[in-house]
Amino acid sequence: MRGTIALAALAGLVGLGGCINTSSVETPEWFSERSAENDSSYPSLRSVPRDHDANVDPAHWAAVEADVVAAGQAVKQNPRSEPASLAETPAEFLDEAREDLEETRQSHEP
Repeated sequence: MRGTIALAALAGLVGLGGCINTSSVETPEWFSERSAENDSSYPSLRSVPRDHDANVDPAHWAAVEADVVAAGQAVKQNPRSEPASLAETPAEFLDEAREDLEETRQSHEP
């Protein structure tokens, strides 16, 4: 029984394989032109260098790390880097903003 099912499945697959069109069909001219344009725009993988020119000097990267750490400390020491207010809640901020807007509105009234 299982053998019959397997043979039937195999025959079906072989039958479907016959539906595959293997004849060489001409591609449209516009496709060939676009394909040629794309082919010339991609680099050849054969031209990829096999060696590297990365800087592997530990002293260089230690100096880079020191520069980055120094820049980070300079940012942290800048007064503008601190939060505007840690105690102020969003509701208090909105109230203060509304008061500022109202004061500005009143300053422009005659």
